[in-house]
Amino acid sequence: MSQIRIRSLRVRLGAFIILIFMLLIALMAANNVIAFREIQSKIYDSMKETLTIYQNRLNASFSTTEKYLKNYAYDDGDIRIIDKSDFSSEQYFSSIYHVQKSFRSALSIYAMDGFFLYSLEGDTFIEETQSDSAYNTYKNMQNEICRKLKLNTFLTKENKGKWFPVKINGNYYLFRVIQIHNSYIGAWISVKNALQPLVGKELNQSILLINDSGVVVSDKPPIKTLPMEGLSENNGYQYTVVNSVKNLIVSCQMDFGRLYIVSLIPENQFFMDINKYIPFLMVVFLIVICLMALTAYIISRWVIHPLNYLNTAIYSLKSGNLEAQIKANGVCIEFEEVNNAFNEMVSEIKTLKIDVYEESLSKQQIHIQYLMQQIAPHFLINCLNMAYQLAEINRTDLMKIMLKDLSQYLRYTLSSGQTVSLKQEMMHVENYIELSKIRYPNSITLYTDFIPETMHATVIPLLIQNFVENTVKYEVMLGKEIAVHISSALIQKESGTFIAFTIWDTGCGFNKELLERLEDIEQYSKDTSTKHIGISNVLQRASLIFGTENCSFHFSNRPEAGAQIDIELPFIPFFIKEELF
Repeated sequence: MSQIRIRSLRVRLGAFIILIFMLLIALMAANNVIAFREIQSKIYDSMKETLTIYQNRLNASFSTTEKYLKNYAYDDGDIRIIDKSDFSSEQYFSSIYHVQKSFRSALSIYAMDGFFLYSLEGDTFIEETQSDSAYNTYKNMQNEICRKLKLNTFLTKENKGKWFPVKINGNYYLFRVIQIHNSYIGAWISVKNALQPLVGKELNQSILLINDSGVVVSDKPPIKTLPMEGLSENNGYQYTVVNSVKNLIVSCQMDFGRLYIVSLIPENQFFMDINKYIPFLMVVFLIVICLMALTAYIISRWVIHPLNYLNTAIYSLKSGNLEAQIKANGVCIEFEEVNNAFNEMVSEIKTLKIDVYEESLSKQQIHIQYLMQQIAPHFLINCLNMAYQLAEINRTDLMKIMLKDLSQYLRYTLSSGQTVSLKQEMMHVENYIELSKIRYPNSITLYTDFIPETMHATVIPLLIQNFVENTVKYEVMLGKEIAVHISSALIQKESGTFIAFTIWDTGCGFNKELLERLEDIEQYSKDTSTKHIGISNVLQRASLIFGTENCSFHFSNRPEAGAQIDIELPFIPFFIKEELF
């Protein structure tokens, strides 16, 4: 019992994996405890310093822009002219030109996306934007600015004297607006452009702009809001979870408005700055490599090789090799039991498969022979009676032709195998038509339209002849001419190439009751009470040879004609060793 447990794959792998993980956990825990806090502090201080520097830069940029707006608003007379002059006067257009020229010069000096002047009195909007700005974007912005100023919802009490964020068409912009009389002068910059110099630092952190309510006012932010207590520097390092990832919060309050610049640093990026621990990590790495190599060898020796032997044997068995065996010695107890069971199973499958195959083959052959024996006994009797009548009236010429055709008919019927070529079947059909013409002179005509490639297709004997015989049996009579049409075609499907036959005549067609029964082909073929043994016979033999799922029979009445049968079978080339005729 003790030996069996030691050789158990579960015990061996379990003990080995536990040992490996205990060593790895101990090593990684020691490394993480030493490195984590120092790296966290270093990264936080570095980012805090970066944000502070950029905060000062933004404060300076926004302060100079604000001074420009104030100086222009209170010292430039063009605004008053635009606000009060005749809109068609030369002085009005000259003032507009001066404003645009001043804004254009300001764009090259101040890091803004655009400047604007809007006069409520004359509903005049003047703006200058960066040359690479999209026209539609700033046209929408112009409409939004004018609409908000008219509704007095743009320059609210909270926004006066400050830079404030505004969301337009899904994007955030920072605005500074000054009211002078009935006009407004302002500047804007997108939050994306304002923060662009900070984006793409070595840690690839998220840089956000947040208002004093904790709402993120950046474009496509990873989070919508951030608790204000997370921005406090008095509570130590603060974290927030973004997309299931823990992020360190580094923030800096802006002077030009009630806004914060926030950097979210994923915790897993702390270890990117771990160069000082490389020697220790190299030792850990070498230990891990050695352990992994040992693990690979043991797993290969105890698991992979036995599984490969088993897998090879299974594929050999699937390929039809019933002699496949596996050596069961020298492996773990579980594999030894599996291998022994597999070897016994293969021996049993070999015996069982031979027995089942022989029994199935015998049953199929007996059933096909039984079906073949059911074929048209009445036709043979009618032909013999016809030969007797021709002998009585001394029509030996017709009797010779009839007996010759009848001998070929019987030879095909009794000597053909389970399958024949379409060419052989059509020769038999033509022979049958010749026999029928002797019985019914000038009453039956055969028309064929076959694709040459289909003449070597594999079909079952009497496939077409059975349906032609039904036409002769139920439609042909002296004094009435019946035409039988047979055609073939090739059809491409996902499952392969199929051959399609269409057989139709110019008779009266199927009656309604028979057509209803023929709609369920499978049930019709099993119905032993049916009078149409020939149809049932063909359906059963086709299912045995080609498989029920590969055969298709459709019965209908052709418009302005008689019965029509559409048949589809797999296209299988027939290799003839010896012609029947």
